[in-house]
Amino acid sequence: MLDGGRRAVFVRVASFVTLLVPISVTAQVPSTPREMYTAWCAGCHAEDGTGQVAVRTVTVEPMDFTDCSVTTPEPDADWEIVIAQGGPVAGLSSQMPGYGDALGQDQIHALIGYIRTFCSEPSWPLGNLNFSVPIFTEKAFPENEVKIRPSVSHNDDDLKIKAVYERRVGARGQVEVSVPWQMNVPDSVTASTGLGDVSLGAKYVLHADRASTRIFSGAVEVKMPSGSESRGLGGGTTVLEPSLLAGFALRHFTLQTQLKLEVPIKGAGEATELIYNIHAGRDFSGLPSAWSLGVELNGVDDRLALTPQLRKGLTKTGALAAAWGVRIPVVNRQHQQMQWVGYLLWEYRDPVRAAP
Repeated sequence: MLDGGRRAVFVRVASFVTLLVPISVTAQVPSTPREMYTAWCAGCHAEDGTGQVAVRTVTVEPMDFTDCSVTTPEPDADWEIVIAQGGPVAGLSSQMPGYGDALGQDQIHALIGYIRTFCSEPSWPLGNLNFSVPIFTEKAFPENEVKIRPSVSHNDDDLKIKAVYERRVGARGQVEVSVPWQMNVPDSVTASTGLGDVSLGAKYVLHADRASTRIFSGAVEVKMPSGSESRGLGGGTTVLEPSLLAGFALRHFTLQTQLKLEVPIKGAGEATELIYNIHAGRDFSGLPSAWSLGVELNGVDDRLALTPQLRKGLTKTGALAAAWGVRIPVVNRQHQQMQWVGYLLWEYRDPVRAAP
């Protein structure tokens, strides 16, 4: 038995130790990626990343991190901004809070790496290879997009508008339909207006490294003679167009390339043409609505042009974007004209308006 004095000392020491326990044991700050996810993400997105929790903590549908088609197309930069500043900065729900005051940049990177593991199929290319769309150079990354691409020749006012529908198929494939409409204004002749040669195409990612620095794809298009050749709206023959596409991340810049052949299936007078496009660009922030600056080198056999261009995301979500530029002849100018070019793009699987 303890006497009264010793008992009082024991009680005071025991009380002091009890106060220390929550600080040293139960209130430890999460440090590993899994602990950070459990502490800050699992309440809404569930421990297994599916977003299916027993008791809902938000009124919106949480993102399912196990759905590779949803989580892989976005680059790390988008995730970093949302985790640091909250959902509204990228047009997502205001119920997604920001953790920039609690997490450093290295911790955010580690947390993103952990969230990426919920997609269990490594064949899906990561969104860090999903570079901004150039005006002419086709991307190697498969997408779900609709593009309207107008071009106006500077001297003769010829107008061309091409509508392109792209649909992703599985982890690495894509199919597309391209429908051109054009108006030709020959000298002293009535303008010819109508449908051009429609193309059907497919693309497949051949290689995409997990370090997210390079991607290679193969594609093929078939251009059908749907436009009137006599009115100058079509080529009059079916054309096969195989191509190789590549994309590279170079520090703060991106490089995208395309090498394509146009091979006429019929017609002795038709020659095979070599087309090559090279685009170098930079995004000025990680936001989906960021400005991008780029320049393209566009070649068709012995013709060469340079196309400086600007791109801007039109919504916080990045679902709508526009680009505009000017295609300037460099070599063999007598066979090509300066053109005003651009596009309006809609990523139709992404929300256009900000979530509540």
